[in-house]
Amino acid sequence: MKKPYLAAIAFLALGAAAGGLLAWNLKPGEAPVRTEAERKVLYYRNPMNPEITSPVFMKDSMGMDYIPVYEGDAPEVPGAVRISPERLQMIGTRSEEASLRRLERTIRTVGRVEPVENMVFVINAKVPGWVERLYVDRTDQMVEKGQPLLELFSPDLISAQEEYLLALKGAEDVKASPYPEVRRGAEALLEAARQRLRYWDISEDQIELLRKSGQVRRTMTISAPSMGSVTEKMVVEGQRIEAGEPLFKIIDHSVVWVYGEIYEHEMPYVEKGQKATLAPAYSPGETYTGKIEHIYSHLGSIRYVPEAGTEVRTMKVRFELPNPGHRLKLGMYLNVELPVRIADSAVAVPDSALIDSGERQVIIIDRRDGTFEPREVKAGAKADGWFQVLHGVEEGEWVVTSANFLIDSESKLKSAIAGMAAHRHGDGGAFRKEGPAPAGNGAPSEHDHPVHAVSPGRSGHGGADPHEGR
Repeated sequence: MKKPYLAAIAFLALGAAAGGLLAWNLKPGEAPVRTEAERKVLYYRNPMNPEITSPVFMKDSMGMDYIPVYEGDAPEVPGAVRISPERLQMIGTRSEEASLRRLERTIRTVGRVEPVENMVFVINAKVPGWVERLYVDRTDQMVEKGQPLLELFSPDLISAQEEYLLALKGAEDVKASPYPEVRRGAEALLEAARQRLRYWDISEDQIELLRKSGQVRRTMTISAPSMGSVTEKMVVEGQRIEAGEPLFKIIDHSVVWVYGEIYEHEMPYVEKGQKATLAPAYSPGETYTGKIEHIYSHLGSIRYVPEAGTEVRTMKVRFELPNPGHRLKLGMYLNVELPVRIADSAVAVPDSALIDSGERQVIIIDRRDGTFEPREVKAGAKADGWFQVLHGVEEGEWVVTSANFLIDSESKLKSAIAGMAAHRHGDGGAFRKEGPAPAGNGAPSEHDHPVHAVSPGRSGHGGADPHEGR
């Protein structure tokens, strides 16, 4: 019955002897013997400050073992964290590869329908008089080109017609005169009288009718210079008007302008001639296609006013659209979608990968080995769902697109703890490092000096000095 117990005791004694022999053969400053199957150790790092490394195994000033860094392990970067697959699955981490892309985006803005500036007409009379008859007596009435607007009675106009008829009769009387000077003088007088009627907007047809009939007309007809809608009517029947006083305002909106507003950061991507899709808000299915016809040279109001121009920080672009059925009403708003090109080939990451604090832009790099590195980058323009990366990320690197805020928070926490530990190690630690600490039992060498605060009558160990008084 005693033989099994004796055998077990002998086996334990043999193991203890082998372990003691192995420990006796280890020299200070050397790492334990490793098998060839294990990975190669590149260096050892300080457990409290990753920036302090050693080519050989050693202990820090507090007696803690340096941590080995093996070949193939990711190099320690300030803020880098290692997360287990279970935690990655729990927090829902997803990564995507940075790649070269053609970046495009759609600028969405609102446009306002306005009249074409050279298709706005203000009608007035060049002679004073009275409105004897009004043909267009309401606003928003559609008129055709040449359609009568009103009849104007003017004594000055009657005098001008009489002068024309007298000049015409005089020219007829001297046609048979043998004196060329007399004939030329009569013709010049007739032409001057005709030109005076033209200056007062008497048409050539009316002048010809006056010549043929020889009868002075009591009133002058003022007609519409273009087709369009009467947007303003400033007269009534019987009203006296002065020369140059506005009577009607007519706008031809068979063609309209649409003004769009572009923010300052979008200005570099907008060019003249780019096509846009415009749709009225009341009918999204009704779309129009227009080109940028003009880009204004200032920000703010379309008609530049110094006081108002500084208040609105948008650039104005102009589209020209045909409006044959007058479905686009003046003052109407349209939804404008303008596709623009950001870059033909640029390193791009999903927009969810970028963490922008306002002062710095950070992307979490997934090293594909469970290690994640926060890296400060410089982001360029934003496309539809993508950010251009100017520097900081290379093509083919993987970036975290989901749960990156959690990883960034853990990285900041690790950096803060490491900074606190390094501060304690440098200012309040137990030893000041003068040279490499030996391996083994961790006893300080001759180069390590205690740095304890010593009170009077006390030794560096904080207790009574056993040699005091000897």
